[in-house]
Amino acid sequence: MPTLSRIPYQGQLPDSFWTITERVYADQPLRPQESRRLTEQLFAQEASRNDIVVYTDHATLRLVGIFPHDSEEAFFGFWEALDDAALLEQAFDALAEDARQRGRRRLVGPLNFSTFHSYRLRLPPAPGWGQFDREPVNPDYYPARLAALGLAPVSTFESRRIQPQDVPAVFTEKDMLLRELAQIPFDFIPLNEQTWAAHETQIFELVHAIFGANPGYRPVPPEQFSLLYNQQYAARLCPHTSVLFRDQASGALAALSFCHPNYSELQLPADRPPVFERDFPQLQRKQLLAKTVGVHPDYRQRGLMSYLGAYGMVHFRERYEDVIFCLMRTGNLSLHFTDGLPAETAHYALFGREL
Repeated sequence: MPTLSRIPYQGQLPDSFWTITERVYADQPLRPQESRRLTEQLFAQEASRNDIVVYTDHATLRLVGIFPHDSEEAFFGFWEALDDAALLEQAFDALAEDARQRGRRRLVGPLNFSTFHSYRLRLPPAPGWGQFDREPVNPDYYPARLAALGLAPVSTFESRRIQPQDVPAVFTEKDMLLRELAQIPFDFIPLNEQTWAAHETQIFELVHAIFGANPGYRPVPPEQFSLLYNQQYAARLCPHTSVLFRDQASGALAALSFCHPNYSELQLPADRPPVFERDFPQLQRKQLLAKTVGVHPDYRQRGLMSYLGAYGMVHFRERYEDVIFCLMRTGNLSLHFTDGLPAETAHYALFGREL
C-alpha cells in the first residue's frame, strides 16, 4: 500500500497537491475548475481560524482536514483521488482520528472551508448540459466511496434546466407575476461593474444576511469574499437579468439575483475571465445560468423570490434559449419557482457522519 503522509499546513502546500488532480481527471470527460493562485490565497487566509492538515500519498490521493477553532464539526475538502478503496479508508481514518482528538463530533464535506468556495459532489447520472461555471463535477465513484466509508448525504441540492420547448410554458405560468412586477414598492438596480462597485459593501452584508442560516455556512471576511465576488465577477453577469431589489421606503437592499450566460463553450483561458459585453455575442447557444438568488430575512413572505424570477424572465425571452436554475438546496424557496415545470434535473449532496 502507498505510504500516506500527514502534513500540517504551515504556509505552503506540497507540490503534489496540484499534480494529483491532473492524474485523477486525465480520463474524465469533465474536471473541476481550480485556480492555484486563489487556492493558495485561501489557505493563507484561513490558517488563522482553522487547524489544517493535508493527507496525501503524493501520487493518487489528496485530502484536507479542516478543523475550525469555533466549531464542534470537522470538514474535509480539496478531496481528489483515484479509485483505491484501501487508501481512501486509510486517509479518512486518519482524518477521523485527528477530528476525535480535537473533540469534534461530526465530519462533513466535501467543503473547501466554506460554502463561498467549492463544496458538494455531483451525483450520477450526469445531466445533458455537461458542466456550467463552478458546478461540482467529480468521478462517478466518489459518492459510492463515501458511502462505503459511512458517510451519507446531510444536505441535497438540485439544478434544473428548463428546455427550449418548455420556455413558453414558463411565461404562461408566471404571467400574473410579470404584470405585478411594475407595481411592487422596490427599485430595481441592474447589476454590472459600475453598480457592483457602488454597492459592494451592501452586497457583502446582504449575502451574509440571506445565506447565514444555511447548513455548512461560515461567514468570511470582506477580503475573502472579494477573492471571488468582485468587479471582475460583476463583468460576467448579465446586466439584463441580474438585479438588486431596494426597498423604496427604507433604502435598504432587500434581495439579489446573480445570473450570467453559460460561457463554457468559449473555453476561455484562466487568465481571460468572461465579460458579458465582449463574450455574449460570441455564444452560439444562449443559455442563462440563474446562479445566486435570495431575499433578506426581513423581507421574506412577501413574494420577492418569485418577483426576482419574474424580473429575469422579462428580459430572458428576447436574449436566451433556455435557463438552468443552479445548485438550489432541497427545501429552499428558490426551488418553488420552477415547481411544476418540465425540467432536466441534476442532483448533488454534501456528506457527513457522526464521529
